[in-house]
Parts: sequence; structure tokens; C-alpha cells
Amino acid sequence: MFGKPVEIDSESGAQVYLVCADTRPTDNIYGEQPYGNMTGRWIAVRHFPDGHRQGGISIIDLKDGLRRDVLVGDPRFPAFHAWSEYLYYQETIGGKLILRRCRYDTLETEDIAALPSEMGIFSYGTVSPDHHYYAVSIKEHKDEPAKVYLLCLETSEWRLLLDKPGYHAKHEQFSRDGENNVLIQLNHQPCVEQVLLGSLSVGGYERIFPADRPWTPRPTGHEAWIGTTDRIFFSTRSDPESTGNVWSAKIGDTRATLLCQGEQRFEHVSVSQCGRYWIGDTEEEGIPIYIGRFGSGTSRRCVFSRTIHDGKQWSHTHPYLTANNEWLIFNSSRNGRAQVYAAKLPPGWLEGS
Repeated sequence: MFGKPVEIDSESGAQVYLVCADTRPTDNIYGEQPYGNMTGRWIAVRHFPDGHRQGGISIIDLKDGLRRDVLVGDPRFPAFHAWSEYLYYQETIGGKLILRRCRYDTLETEDIAALPSEMGIFSYGTVSPDHHYYAVSIKEHKDEPAKVYLLCLETSEWRLLLDKPGYHAKHEQFSRDGENNVLIQLNHQPCVEQVLLGSLSVGGYERIFPADRPWTPRPTGHEAWIGTTDRIFFSTRSDPESTGNVWSAKIGDTRATLLCQGEQRFEHVSVSQCGRYWIGDTEEEGIPIYIGRFGSGTSRRCVFSRTIHDGKQWSHTHPYLTANNEWLIFNSSRNGRAQVYAAKLPPGWLEGS
């Protein structure tokens, strides 16, 4: 496995392991739609070049601790596609950008679609749970806001999904409720004076969640769908008028629901595959990671990440739970270099959250 734990949390009893020891800076990519398979056995990590070695993407087996390389080279941000048998990612082959996928269990890879350079600069995008659609933000020119396009992976047909003048569309995430709606973050340009959270249907219909003023403080840009529901979970900036900063909402709500009251302010957030738990870190000493239960209004510290922010995304924790709720995955630069850690949760501990 991973050898001895580097720490056992004194409060939760969670055992923290270094799961990817590498000389290169390495991260878990992101937490809001976790890059892991549906059983919780495999996760994907991203390596950054260190001047001597190329970057890349690897799959880590949490059962036997083995690492297998998927991509060596430019580690582009993979597409959001949570808890699946496949990892979707972009790779430049022969000068062309290709959307590919790799099976977590066999490492079998295949090309899915070409991403035409004439369309503009591609973001990472998101693949629907049924594998039928790819939604992606694209900038026609470097300094312009991004629009959202939809590719039908069955017919290879591209269609403009959203063009909202004055807003930069980003952080696209397909829902897992069977409706294939796309959660989209809309940053008002040029100074991000407003951060809207919207839902796009594959038919091109745009609707807005009750987030940002007048409903809540400004969203931080960290949001996720709640399980297989039509609700989202998100964090907001600190506000003296608010007694908390994590919320849930659905389209049609007249206001968002405050989920956890208190002085703690959560930043990077995610939701468990089952939709029962939420995860978030704070800026308290040691950068602890908490897990809360939807509906209870309470949360408990699981571990201290002990990361030290260095201005790079890889030093942010981006925590998430594996699909089987057995491991808490997070980033930390606790030893001076960004690496990926996994905390093994004690049996029954989550039920008390």
C-alpha cells in the first residue's frame, strides 16, 4: 500500500497517507467533480514539469498503491466527468487537440472527438454522465470572454449553447440527475463585479440560481451539484451580514439556503457521490478540512491538510471523497512540494458528521 501514515488525526482518527510521492509538483486536479472511478478504487492525479521531467497524468490505485501513467507531456486540465469508469482528457496529437478517454481499470484509451483550433481556445469542458454530450467554454480570441458550445458525441454536431455578452463562462459541470444540465459560472467582465451561477439545458435554455446579490454574498467560484439532485452547493465570500458562507439552491428558489452557521468560512468545497455529505477547507491554522452532513447544519474536522499556499493552484487543498466514502483526497505542500494525500476515514465516522 502506501507505507506508514504520515499523520493520524487526533480528533477524527483519520490516517493520512502520501499517495503519490514524486519529484514533480502533483495535484488531484480538482474536487468539485472528482477524477475518480465509480467504485472508489482509482483516482487520477496531474504532474507538472519541474525542468528536468515532463508533466503528465497518472492513475493511482488506492488498493495496492500502484501508479500508472496515462499521459506524458502537457498536463491539460481533464474534462469534468465525476465518478465514472472513464477519465476524459485532452491531448495534442500531430498538432491537433483531441478529446480522449481512458478506462481507470484497464488503461485502455480511445479518441473521442477532434477539437477544431479554428473554433478558438478550448477550456477543459465536461462530459455528460451518459457520455452523449461534451460542453465546453471556448474563447474565440485570447482577451475575449468565453462562450459555451455543445458537441453531440454521437453525431459530431457542434452547437452554440450560451453567448452572454459581458460575461465570461467557465467551470462547466454536467448534472448527474439524468437531465444533463450544465452548471456554469458567469463572471461579469472586466472586473468580476458579479459572479452568477447558471444552469444550461442541452436545448440552450439558460436559468440563474439565487446566488450573488441580492440573494447571497459574492460566490467564491467553488460550486458543485449535490448528488443526483437538481440542487447545487457553493461557498461565498465573507460578509459581516451573514452567519455562514456555504449554501444550497435550485432553479426556482426565491433565495438560497444557508447550510452551516458559525464563524468558520469555507473556501474549496465539494459534495460526496451519494449526496449526503459536503466537504470544505478553511483558512484556520493548519488549513483543516471539514466534512458536514446536509440537513444537520453541522460539520466536523477530518484532518489538517497542513498545506502552505504558494500562489499556485496545486497548493490549494481541493478536497473530495472517493465514491465509496472511504478516502478523503486532498492536495498539500506540507513538505515543501505539492503532492496528493489521502486520509483513510475510520469506519462509522461519517455517520456522526
